[in-house]
Amino acid sequence: MKMVYSLRIDKELREEMEKYDIKWNEEIEGFIRKRLEELKKEEILKRINEILSTMPETNSSGAEMVREDRDNN
Repeated sequence: MKMVYSLRIDKELREEMEKYDIKWNEEIEGFIRKRLEELKKEEILKRINEILSTMPETNSSGAEMVREDRDNN
């Protein structure tokens, strides 16, 4: 279901837009979709960083930890 969202733009901008045969509603909707994806990714990264900040630090590399785990089994 589509909804109407209106905005005000300068008269000069509107006149420039009318010079081109472009479906501006699709352009704007595409921009909004891309921007929302960026915001969602930023939100996910923020949550990941919050989780990582609560984890204890280690001086071991990943390879050392795997090797230690294998040696213990």
